[in-house]
Amino acid sequence: MAGNYRFRCALVGHKSDVRSVACLSEQLIASASRDFTARTWYLSREGCDAHESTVMHGHSNYVAAIAVFTTQDGVQWIFTGSHDKLILAYVSGHSEPAYSLKGHEDTGHEAAVWCVLPLPKSCIPGTSDSDLLLATGSADRLLRIWRVQNVLDATGQQITTLLATLHGHNDCIRGFALIDDVRILSASNDASIRAWHVPTGQCVGEFYGHTSYIYGIASRIDLGIFVSSGEDRCVRVWSIPSTSEWGTGIQFSSKQSIPLPCQSAWCVALTPASDVVVGGSDSVVRVFSADPSRQAPEDAIRTYEAELASSKITVPDAAGTGDLDPNKLPGMEALLQPGRREGQVIVVRVSDRSVCYQWSGAETRWVEIGDVVGTGQSKLSVYNGKEYDFVFSVDIVDGAAPLKLPYNRTDDPWVAAQRFIHQHDLPQDYLDTVAQFIIKNAGPKISAPTSNDLAYVDPFTGADRYVPGTTGPTPPSSAASSDQHFPVNTFISLKSLSLDPLITKLKSFNQMVDNPIDESTIALIRAFNFDLSEDAAEEVTSAILEAIPRWPVDKVFPFLDLLRCLVFYNKASLIIFEESHWDLLYNLSLGHAELPQANCLLVLRLLANTLAADAPNLLVSKSAPPKSVVTVIGSSQKLVQLVDSTKLEIRQRKQHQIALAALIHNLAVFSYLSTSSHLSNTDFPYLRVLPSLCVRMGFSLLSLAPTHGPGGVTQFHPDAISTLILGIGTALISASHGDKNVQSEEMIKVHRIRLLASAVSANNGSTEDELAAWESVRRVITYWSQSSACSLKIKDVASSLLRLME
Repeated sequence: MAGNYRFRCALVGHKSDVRSVACLSEQLIASASRDFTARTWYLSREGCDAHESTVMHGHSNYVAAIAVFTTQDGVQWIFTGSHDKLILAYVSGHSEPAYSLKGHEDTGHEAAVWCVLPLPKSCIPGTSDSDLLLATGSADRLLRIWRVQNVLDATGQQITTLLATLHGHNDCIRGFALIDDVRILSASNDASIRAWHVPTGQCVGEFYGHTSYIYGIASRIDLGIFVSSGEDRCVRVWSIPSTSEWGTGIQFSSKQSIPLPCQSAWCVALTPASDVVVGGSDSVVRVFSADPSRQAPEDAIRTYEAELASSKITVPDAAGTGDLDPNKLPGMEALLQPGRREGQVIVVRVSDRSVCYQWSGAETRWVEIGDVVGTGQSKLSVYNGKEYDFVFSVDIVDGAAPLKLPYNRTDDPWVAAQRFIHQHDLPQDYLDTVAQFIIKNAGPKISAPTSNDLAYVDPFTGADRYVPGTTGPTPPSSAASSDQHFPVNTFISLKSLSLDPLITKLKSFNQMVDNPIDESTIALIRAFNFDLSEDAAEEVTSAILEAIPRWPVDKVFPFLDLLRCLVFYNKASLIIFEESHWDLLYNLSLGHAELPQANCLLVLRLLANTLAADAPNLLVSKSAPPKSVVTVIGSSQKLVQLVDSTKLEIRQRKQHQIALAALIHNLAVFSYLSTSSHLSNTDFPYLRVLPSLCVRMGFSLLSLAPTHGPGGVTQFHPDAISTLILGIGTALISASHGDKNVQSEEMIKVHRIRLLASAVSANNGSTEDELAAWESVRRVITYWSQSSACSLKIKDVASSLLRLME
């Protein structure tokens, strides 16, 4: 790779954000801005001299895109795209357009298309010379490969074929770059860059380092480098791996992080001489060079670093100091320790200031990049007598008053979304939509430091967790359980239900099926609430179970959504878990060959709710165990086989992750609480092996992420992970709690190692010895305790589980 990039010059002239940049030559740069103009800039061949060359007018709205093209006779054309729906074409050096292209209307796509890249013919074997290959990236998180043939169909349109849809990103895809004849890079709002082998559709590399949205990416194949820019105030420089280095799940880190004195680095390009050109939210185009002959003099570089140091990294807070308490931050002594990675950001206390520093590996020093400050005035909103950074108004139903959604930037957006759903009884399927709404409108999350994490405080990451549930009996704590997180003795319930949308869906399906339900059944369903009498709950349950066998499998999920709430009624639960009824429900969900996604999700929630509803009373009662709990515990063995088979594709379905984690958690809690109850293995044949089954399922899910490197964290819902870890820890304790043959600390440790060894061996079908199995578990839990992409809560509970295992 080229040497260390340093500041060359700043191009000042635009009056608003610079949203796109392009290079016509080594000395001529073009930029587009929200000030309705595009401009060209002339750079000297050596040194840092630069000046504005041409201001191009003609657009009546933001100019968002710019591209350049040189004809065979050497004429340089500049094309600009704008929010005014026009594409204007300029001859380089002219301020007025030569012509315009009209015809664009608002997008007809279901989600915005952010980027398009023409591909070499070599990417798809057999492609005709006259065909065009394209890659497109969208807000739907998907990368698609298309072939446009130079052939017209019957309607006179060119034939277009979708060749492949590539999955992997967890947020909008914002940019592409080509890195060789068969591989491309994609940059995303999920803070990752992925490399794709187009002929096979495989992701062959993942690049991590950015801490927020990535907006721009550019490459120089001949020099073996690419650059990226985003919302984390920096440009990152990367080496293109060699052919032998690519592989599924391989991760790469950046070689250099170039800090910027603006929040958003909207766009980035590389000149033919490999200089980095970046456009920022402060209206400035900046150029950085790795060639000492083109770098600014030392005094100009010091001036640039002073500009960096004077930046204000604003955090909304009435107190004016952001979400970080300066009194709890480390002092300047933290800067004596080298950074752990290129571009690492820490916050330290300097007198009464909270100052951000970024580690430069190339220069082996911390660079001051600005003060963390508040807004200087209160911009907080008040909701129910409490101040929040934001109080959003959310329209859920047309014609109804919008619902208020309070949110602080230190909150986890998923937790806030779940709280909103519970508060307003909205469908659980709204969770992803609400969370993405918060992320889009509130920006990146900011975490406040804890006393255990002061040495290196990253203000841009972190999370929390919610645990709704009911309390069961609390047995004496285990002597071997010295950690505050374990054991857990509360059950999680998933009771949130929005009835109006459910009935709307039910009525829609009712018009499609051959055996519709009558109005009296719909009236029973419409009357459902958690204050129903037992008799009323029994009546609606019977009506639902009578209707389900007459409906297609893909249409019954509204009924299942009701049943998972009705299990909280004794009479309804008795009917649901009659053998014929339960067989029916199981066979159209978890026992179905195709595992219908919605049905499986709702039956997993039903099972979790069954334990939350019936287990607490069972544990304190001397009566015979209800069929509901017996059935759930008995189903645990089948559930293990299903999880092991990976047929649920749990890694792609965050709502399923939450439901399955809640079920495993509740099984572990039941196992632990039963050790201090009257229950025996005669009542529940699987009770003795239940801790092992919980550990096995939990570990099976947790081990899916490490094979994908740091990016694996983003494929799982943080609530699900923390819930799983708490369940595993509780199951480990329950395995030895109350066992008279396991008393000493050493015996407890041996017992837990054997339990883990059994679970790991069952998962991978191996016969690993106990030590090797323990090492396998330790590696997986260490991944969750140390991965930079994990929330602080996950790191905390994972670290606690490691201590419990040792």
